[in-house]
Amino acid sequence: MIAHTPTRPATAPAKHDPTSFRKWLVIVVAVVGLAVAAVVEGKLSNRWGVSSDVLAAAAKLDGVPATFGAWTSEEVPMSEKVLKVAEATGHVSRSYTNRKNGSQVSVLLLCGPSGPIGAHTPEVCYAGNGFAMIGEAQKKTVTPLNQTAATYWSARFEKKSPPSALRVCWMWGTDGDWEASTNARFGLRIALYKLYVVRNEPETGATRGNDRDPINEFLMDFLPEVKKALADAK
Repeated sequence: MIAHTPTRPATAPAKHDPTSFRKWLVIVVAVVGLAVAAVVEGKLSNRWGVSSDVLAAAAKLDGVPATFGAWTSEEVPMSEKVLKVAEATGHVSRSYTNRKNGSQVSVLLLCGPSGPIGAHTPEVCYAGNGFAMIGEAQKKTVTPLNQTAATYWSARFEKKSPPSALRVCWMWGTDGDWEASTNARFGLRIALYKLYVVRNEPETGATRGNDRDPINEFLMDFLPEVKKALADAK
């Protein structure tokens, strides 16, 4: 008699659990998303050193002219401490004078990683020097000849001791295009420019008593020159 050896039933294949798969997919997507966000934030904040994009953008500042039209200028040395706090990779700091009407403005043009350059605003910067912003900043527009319109913030800052007042205007830009932004990251741009234009104002009253705005006049002439220097080569 031949003994009968019972055969083992074949193991049933494991059932696919769509719920478990979706959970793992969500986890993987989240991890990848966090990793990408960390890399982007690191580049925007310059965490791993100055990027080649920022260095290339800063190098373009060498093309911003010291003299153009009726305007001449003198270099104004900037403190290394101030530049370090601003996290600026490059800068232009000058006092411009109009030979025809005597108007004077101070200019500070910064370039650096978009994170810190976009974050710092005059309310913080000037407060450290004893100035306080009076009222709210006003958004203004200037449209140079044959150029797209640029917007900028304008505000009055006052200091009690010694008494003094400034008109401070500022804007952010890329490739020579400027904007009075409330979120100055400009998408995923690695490098960002920030332009300050400042002039003295009377100690009392918000205006000089006439309709002429020296800063607006200056920007009409200056922004096209900056555009030539900063615009990407075509």
